[in-house]
Amino acid sequence: IKLQSPLFTNLFTDEFRFVQHLFEKENHELRFCGGAVRDLLLGKAPHDLDLATTATPTEMIEMFRKNDVRLICENGWSHGTVTCRVEEQNFEITTLRIDRVTDGRRALVEYTKDWYLDASRRDLTCNSLFLTMSGNVIDYFNGISDVKDKKVRFVGDPALRIQEDYLRILRYFRFFGRLKEEPAIPDESTLQEITKYGSGLGGVAGERKWVEFTMILNGRLLVLIMKMMYRCGILKQLGLPEQVDLEEFENVYNRSKHFSPNHMTLLTSILKDKTDLDHFMSVIKCSRYEYNVAKFIIEHRALYRPDKDMISVYVDLLVDSYKQDKNLVNVFMELMKYIGQADIMDYFTHFNIPTFPLKGGILKERFGMKGKPVGIAINFAFQKWKESRYKLDSEALLQLIENN
Repeated sequence: IKLQSPLFTNLFTDEFRFVQHLFEKENHELRFCGGAVRDLLLGKAPHDLDLATTATPTEMIEMFRKNDVRLICENGWSHGTVTCRVEEQNFEITTLRIDRVTDGRRALVEYTKDWYLDASRRDLTCNSLFLTMSGNVIDYFNGISDVKDKKVRFVGDPALRIQEDYLRILRYFRFFGRLKEEPAIPDESTLQEITKYGSGLGGVAGERKWVEFTMILNGRLLVLIMKMMYRCGILKQLGLPEQVDLEEFENVYNRSKHFSPNHMTLLTSILKDKTDLDHFMSVIKCSRYEYNVAKFIIEHRALYRPDKDMISVYVDLLVDSYKQDKNLVNVFMELMKYIGQADIMDYFTHFNIPTFPLKGGILKERFGMKGKPVGIAINFAFQKWKESRYKLDSEALLQLIENN
């Protein structure tokens, strides 16, 4: 198959033609690979421009330095990936390779000039395609038909591919969400292999698992994929509870999907309490903000009552909690998405949290207070300020303290 669409020809910017010319001059073959080819076959503009070459990292580095091309991301060199920057465009180029030794987590690679061998070591057929500079798609494993038929298939034997790198289990589910259309029916034999070898994910670094899992949580067909992962025993390998309420997950997803929820907002629906959250954190090690979103939702999701004036309840909550977390409004909005309260979200979108107008120093100046009495007076004034619905100013509060 030959591509000649504007989506393909638009890849050839002046910056890219400059890089292409360098490789041609040194007789190194260069092809597009992976997601770029898949996207073009689907009629989409490629999100990332991945390139593969017969040149070794050393040859690329020498070539770029000789031509005064800026090199970035040096930590990729040992894995065979060299990234250069021309004007405002980055190009990530990886040497063809084969996996000599695999342990289910990382591979010891050896460079090659054989395109078939490189395609053979890739995870899924939709990611094993190459595209020449003239537009010819090179397909060794029926990847073209799989992309067009929306099939997600491992290259060769699924059991071998999974055992080479257990993270491929999560990549399978991620691309299932990216490629499939409703009604999406998984291949049962593939799910059986995932179930059989899923425990291997336990040995993969939490950070690597979280990168893939967040893409799943932010992707398509999420409810179906979560059910598949649960059925295969994969969720517990990610630090989630052995028994989860996927009905509640689906409810939260349906309530919040129109508000672009944070992935932790969705995930919190299957965490019963802070113990579940802390165990998940010990396995995955997500960010402090992600942890705070989940913790806040767990602590306050039971507050909502349809028969109460929730605006007042939530204003009090924001005022009480603001000192502990300056990101609080963003975190609070995730709670609103979780509950699905669009009207309350509208109210708080441009809401300024009332600021308590008294500081301890003013009591020292005015009344000569020190130590414990200052704390008692501040707490008294804070409660009076709340009772006034945050209308009393510092002078009125000082008067109350003096009269008390």
